[in-house]
Amino acid sequence: MGIAWRESPEELVGLLRLHGLTPDRVNNVKSAWKAFRQFLAQPVDGLEPGPDSDADGFILQWGRYSWHDRLPSLSFTRQFAADARGTWTETDWYQPEIWQVSLEVVFPDAPALADLDRLNVQDTGIDFSPPGPERDRAIGEAEWEMQRYPTLRALWANTPAHSAVTLNRAD
Repeated sequence: MGIAWRESPEELVGLLRLHGLTPDRVNNVKSAWKAFRQFLAQPVDGLEPGPDSDADGFILQWGRYSWHDRLPSLSFTRQFAADARGTWTETDWYQPEIWQVSLEVVFPDAPALADLDRLNVQDTGIDFSPPGPERDRAIGEAEWEMQRYPTLRALWANTPAHSAVTLNRAD
């Protein structure tokens, strides 16, 4: 039995705290990533059924966004396709609800991060590998992607200014 998808932000917050981090003031990106990796390994209940379903995935994203005052930011996101059949009111078609649990980390500006928004990629791409060996392999590929660029390595080495764990509907 897994965690209920609606309770997943609290689970991530608990894992961050186990790693000595304060969710709204993460001060170590590497420790936050370790907590997020543990979060990715946990089974989640209430998702769209089916072995080939894109009901559980993850993505890492970085850039300078207006909602973060154009400061360098990094987000670790787990995306769920929640099974909403019990609350669905339409009679002709059905679509699951897409929700994202994210740890968003915002950094103070620094010269080593100047070209963050000019990299040829802004994310790792969303991966829907199931938890276990396939997801572990996908996580390794995401880590490799993050290490390819000096700017991203510098981002991980910087101390964030603030952070937040969020649950948002994405569809």
